[in-house]
Amino acid sequence: MSFRSILDLFREDNWSNELVDMIMEMLDLGENMFDYTIGVLVRGKPDDDPQQMLYNRDQRINKLERKIRRRVVSHLSVKGSRAEVPSALIFMNVVKDGERIGDYIKNLHEVIEMMPPDPDHKLYQDHLAAPAAAIAEIFTLTRQAFLESDEEIAGKVIKKAKNQGREYEDTIRTITTSDLDTQDAVCLVLVLRFFKRVAAHMSNIASTVVMPVDMIDFYDESEN
Repeated sequence: MSFRSILDLFREDNWSNELVDMIMEMLDLGENMFDYTIGVLVRGKPDDDPQQMLYNRDQRINKLERKIRRRVVSHLSVKGSRAEVPSALIFMNVVKDGERIGDYIKNLHEVIEMMPPDPDHKLYQDHLAAPAAAIAEIFTLTRQAFLESDEEIAGKVIKKAKNQGREYEDTIRTITTSDLDTQDAVCLVLVLRFFKRVAAHMSNIASTVVMPVDMIDFYDESEN
């Protein structure tokens, strides 16, 4: 890292403590949305309350994003110092990714409407149960990495998200050359693509722990 850890930055400016709590809430809400959607999509649970379990939570994520952005701008405008700019930029990046996670989970839920009327849930479990479990683990590690400014855990998130992305692409290629019913194949491919995007946004959050501000979101890209 080319500057102090984000944990040091957060310790030195008490205004950020409340924002960290709000980011943790965003990730918690995203994980709850994901668990509900996977329950319906993979485990065959009834989709009995999508408004409360999914869309209301996403609205809360959006409100938190706006609140954090306003808080950062207001603080820097009124009494912020130059030393607080790095942590402000980190918050602006993280809330962007937290909001996108909610959007992609809504996209996952939309796939449910595209599935056959009486889907073979064993088929979906066989293809998606392990990837879904990996995403759940990435949620846990991402929260811990950001909250504790733990570079080792952040590195695990980034590595796991990258490896999972490769595995999803390999599975997609296998599905596209299989004899699966077209409707099932399309749904599986869409889910895996959305899994990849959710994991990538959590990797972006983790990158704030291990990378200089100018390299956030570009962990595995080399300079030209």
